[in-house]
Amino acid sequence: MKIARLLVRGKETLALDTPAGLFDIPAYFERAGLARVFQDRLASLEKGETALACSIDGTLLSALEELERTTPGECLIDSPVQYLPPVRRPGRIIAIGRNYLAHATETGYSAPREVLFFCKAPSCLVGHNAPIRIPSWVGRVDPEGELAVIIGKSGRNIPEEAAFEHIAGYSIINDVTARTMQEEDRKRHEPWFRSKSIDTFAPMGPFLVPAGYVSDPQHLSLVTRVNGEVRQSSNTSSMIFSIARIVVHVSKFMTLEPGDVIATGTPEGIRPIVPGDVVEIEIESLGTLSNPVVAE
Repeated sequence: MKIARLLVRGKETLALDTPAGLFDIPAYFERAGLARVFQDRLASLEKGETALACSIDGTLLSALEELERTTPGECLIDSPVQYLPPVRRPGRIIAIGRNYLAHATETGYSAPREVLFFCKAPSCLVGHNAPIRIPSWVGRVDPEGELAVIIGKSGRNIPEEAAFEHIAGYSIINDVTARTMQEEDRKRHEPWFRSKSIDTFAPMGPFLVPAGYVSDPQHLSLVTRVNGEVRQSSNTSSMIFSIARIVVHVSKFMTLEPGDVIATGTPEGIRPIVPGDVVEIEIESLGTLSNPVVAE
């Protein structure tokens, strides 16, 4: 089950990706006589802008599964769509650094002793097909394909055995990095928040896949291509710190809240991109995130 947040004819909606095309979820619930249930459930969320996957339970899940089986043509979206990030505006984007040994090595570092994390500004989120805009003054810029974990339930000091209870779903995120700027900041022993947070430097999507529809998020193939050329090819099983350990560690320092996004780290193969390139990140079971690169 893949859920997209879309802009259709100037109006935001949620859609289900099926073999027949994209189906308007609110329209389907209205036709099924479940509009009130749908709206009431969304309104009851701790954070109203959280994607639909955070609200799926009982009647809603049954209705969506029926939609996948029957694919009613009346709800097919037949207008041009703009993909939006699966989560409208997360409270925070938490990114994990050097979580694949080969990537740590290629950047001149050894494996971290504990989970290394930093933040990206939520304002740098863009959706599938949106351009990555590179300022002329920024220097080298690299894409980084990563598995994104979307939090669906609040928690602090989360025990490892309960970590997955706090995950609503998964998506793909590109942790675009202004590499020249990052290295300059490192040499001065300054934080590298700015090199990670330039507008458009966090493409995410196209879909959010509810956690129950990813059989094993710790064993997913991950491939990053630029203009069709493979640059990164790995598997989430190669993470140094597992998804559960990441959730546990981060929640020691801050309360994780619904809609928060955790980018779980990138494998080896980082190389620069330039205007005119197209970056594609494909993760097994989640789809392919594609974004053109343009000059700002």
